[in-house]
Amino acid sequence: MLATTVSVVVFLAFVSFAIIKSYQSATEANIERGLSQDTNELIALLEDTQGTGWLPNELVNPNYNQPLSPYIGLIFDEHGKLIWQSLSSYRYDFKMHPVFYNLNRKFYHKKLQGEGFFIYEFSVRQPVGNTIKDYTLVTMYQDKIYQSNASRFATIVLLWMTGGLFLMLLVITWTLRWGFKPLRFLAGELSEMKSGDRSQLSHHYPMEISRITRPLNALLYRERESRERLKNTMGDLAHSLKTPLAAIQASAQSLESLPDVPKDPLADIIEQAQRMNTTITYQLKRAVVGRQGIAQSRIDPKPMAEKLCRALTKVYAAKDVDVELDAADDCYFDGDEGDLMEVMGNLLENAFRLCVCQVKVTLSLEGEKKQRQHLQLQIDDDGPGVPVDKRESILQRGVRADSRNPGQGIGLAVVADIVASYHGQLTISQADGLGGARFYISLPLGSNY
Repeated sequence: MLATTVSVVVFLAFVSFAIIKSYQSATEANIERGLSQDTNELIALLEDTQGTGWLPNELVNPNYNQPLSPYIGLIFDEHGKLIWQSLSSYRYDFKMHPVFYNLNRKFYHKKLQGEGFFIYEFSVRQPVGNTIKDYTLVTMYQDKIYQSNASRFATIVLLWMTGGLFLMLLVITWTLRWGFKPLRFLAGELSEMKSGDRSQLSHHYPMEISRITRPLNALLYRERESRERLKNTMGDLAHSLKTPLAAIQASAQSLESLPDVPKDPLADIIEQAQRMNTTITYQLKRAVVGRQGIAQSRIDPKPMAEKLCRALTKVYAAKDVDVELDAADDCYFDGDEGDLMEVMGNLLENAFRLCVCQVKVTLSLEGEKKQRQHLQLQIDDDGPGVPVDKRESILQRGVRADSRNPGQGIGLAVVADIVASYHGQLTISQADGLGGARFYISLPLGSNY
């Protein structure tokens, strides 16, 4: 709309300028034609009085005989001396010295004594007695009336063009609104599809739009089929895994009642089985309904971090990892517990797997309470770190910074995906104190993510 408005304004401005200039050119041509015809009367005057040396003060054209007339007539000899002037010219003291050029014509505009004049000069040779003398005939027209008429004409043109501009903008606005109505309707249907109120686009579109909506409906249909197959596959997978997990958990719980069985390993087995069951349930829900379909709640991240650190300390007991957890008391997270578990679990597992013997976890809040706050999660280790040229690529699926350690290169991609879904920030740098990798995450708090 802005580009159209600018184009129309520029076009009408150009048309207005062309019309005004055409009017001025036509008017000046008429003035030149009139002054040229008046010059013919001066020529006739010289011819009628030849040989006498006397020229009358008055001309046949009354415009040159009135003292306040805008028309002025002058005759100069071959030396540029003024030898005759009309009665209308006596209020001026002309300092003109035209140069004689036989049969030369000149028309121009010039300021004389503070007033503008259109001037027409014509040089002729006339016999006077037995000699031939050269004369320059000058007719002039004061431009006050011309300037007034030109200004009035320009004002009228600009007023009409301004009115035309508003009318054109109204027509263009109406035309664009009418033309883009199907697109607005399409945008509304897409919003309904996003919120789950509509499954496909309607068929009541113009031919130009239907070339887009028909393939889009076919694509949506294939996407629904793929999602349904995924849902069934995930359901089958979850069912297949839940049964042996339940058996493992039940067997471990039954062994707890025996007096000679160590309790700590059994507690670890039960805890990990429960975690696997929770993870399977979360991933199934996330794959089927998406992030928007997962319930949000306020979570304290400190107990989750402590629980994960205890479990990973046992997994990597051979390293004897020294874990430092620094968590502020007022920390909280607005979102899904499974999301936070995925983020912290993947980052802590990487830190424990790649560190030498030290891992530091920091949880804090950033921002004032009156403003929107952010949960800050920072995990440092004393491992080899992440090279600068790989800090972005390792967030992609299947890309790993260290091929010597086992893994599929999926964990960090999952973390990046979850952080992006909360409109958060994930940065990778070098840990200041420990010298290894530093993973820093900032997640906005509140329900507007």
